Amino acid sequence: MTFGTDERLKSYLDTNQLQRERMCTAVLALDKRFTNVRPRHPRGGPDGGRDIEAVLNGEQKTYGAIGFVNQASDSTDHKKKAHKKFSADLASATAADPEIKAFVFFTNVNLTAGEKNALVETATKSGLAYCEIFDRERIRLVLDGADGMAIRFQSLGIPMSDAEQATFFARWGDDIQSVIVDGFSEIKRSLNRMQFLHEMNAPLEQFLVLLELDREYNGNEIGHFRFFVSMSLAEPRDGLFMVTFGTSDRADRASAKSLADVEAMPAGIFHGMMGAKWEQRITTSGDDSKQNAPADEGDDDGEGISVGTFTSVGMENVRFLRAEFGYGGGSFRFGPYLRLSDIDDSMIALFMNKTLADKIKAIHFIGNQYKLAEYGRDGFRIDTHGKFEPSLIFTPSELTDEWRRIMRNFGPFSVRYSEMTPIRLFEPVEASNSLPVRRSGKASI
Repeated sequence: MTFGTDERLKSYLDTNQLQRERMCTAVLALDKRFTNVRPRHPRGGPDGGRDIEAVLNGEQKTYGAIGFVNQASDSTDHKKKAHKKFSADLASATAADPEIKAFVFFTNVNLTAGEKNALVETATKSGLAYCEIFDRERIRLVLDGADGMAIRFQSLGIPMSDAEQATFFARWGDDIQSVIVDGFSEIKRSLNRMQFLHEMNAPLEQFLVLLELDREYNGNEIGHFRFFVSMSLAEPRDGLFMVTFGTSDRADRASAKSLADVEAMPAGIFHGMMGAKWEQRITTSGDDSKQNAPADEGDDDGEGISVGTFTSVGMENVRFLRAEFGYGGGSFRFGPYLRLSDIDDSMIALFMNKTLADKIKAIHFIGNQYKLAEYGRDGFRIDTHGKFEPSLIFTPSELTDEWRRIMRNFGPFSVRYSEMTPIRLFEPVEASNSLPVRRSGKASI
């Protein structure tokens, strides 16, 4: 393709200044010495002899000028035109910007070594530290190389031969594949972000805190357990600023009126479980008590008003334990209620008995159908904490297994949507359709 490239450089871009500047800018960008290469006014307008801007060797301000002639023939007249264009653009560039340190000139006229040296000497006398001449042969060498074949095709319309294709893909194949894969991955990340930002405005059907244990335990090994979560909202919603929820053994613990009632129930996770949840709201009365304002990180006295309990069968084998809060599961949803977006930037602390805390491998936070966060054993700390007292009765023997508080290493757990995009745990499926579809796209009924 050497002959074809040389011939097209002579006349293929006649009168097409836009494409000339694009090609020369791309050629200069392939030279690793030049960075931040960009055109100045490729679509026309005065540029003061500065068609291209760049930086040489990371520090020297550089301008490039383009002096192509139509139907280049390397005649004496064309060489004089190239010399004249060089001198005029150099003078304009140095007069317009005294900070210029280097100058690059592109022409589709072939120049001898002596002629190029004369142009460089002219630039040096003008006070420049560096000057480079890209004549037609120099441009051709770049375009016919593996790095320049794509530019050659875009600018001169010259396809690659079989041998050139093999050379091109040997040089760039892996990079092209990487760009394609990375591009699609970036698109997918953006779409996932947009989908979450839309769906986070849905009602909070389920906020789940899942404890993953270090191995699967028999229910009798776990025995008594208690696991509760306290979550303070960053911004109160309809007066609600804190929710507390959790689970324990003894299925009817929530309805027990006395210690004797609790002791009469079968103990241990194997025999049954219960759950409870409370809400704490800002009151509108003149009462100036503690419940009128959000509690701080260490204030766990009083979990609020009970808003629900449940009982369930026990677990024979235990690998995961869950505590959950939400507004799903019923036929109707009555407000006010939280949305998934309200979890953003909330403060969360976990409370449980020491024996259970020592068995934790990881903690998972899930909201509706999204995985919000996950913390491995090196991502949280276990503190001695004896203040947490939910409105449930625990026996003295149960409380010998003392309370522990679990938070991140540097404060409460929190989920910040500005820092990461939650992962959707499943994708919706498309509805089936057995109706005939017309060309208009509407079902024919």
